[in-house]
Amino acid sequence: MPANTTMLHIRIDEDIKTRAAAALEGVGLSLSDAVRILLTRVAKEGGLPPGLTVTEETYDNWFRRKVQEALDSTEPTIPHEQAMREIDELIRNRVRDRSPLE
Repeated sequence: MPANTTMLHIRIDEDIKTRAAAALEGVGLSLSDAVRILLTRVAKEGGLPPGLTVTEETYDNWFRRKVQEALDSTEPTIPHEQAMREIDELIRNRVRDRSPLE
């Protein structure tokens, strides 16, 4: 009996796609093969496979370093209102770019 399959469409940077396809071709896999392997592992293991995730401690250390870098930065700051306007614009652009074509 044939498998019940579905189509998956994703958006990805062209350069990443090209480099990944070339690397996978070197081991005899297609992009579709790699995505199938990843999603199968996620489904079976209930999350990302080991090696693709970081520990809570690693993330916490990274986050604390980033916060300290921001606190120590001598770059000029921007007012809260400006920061919120800029992030709102980024979000609107992301939502627009992900919306289906009309």
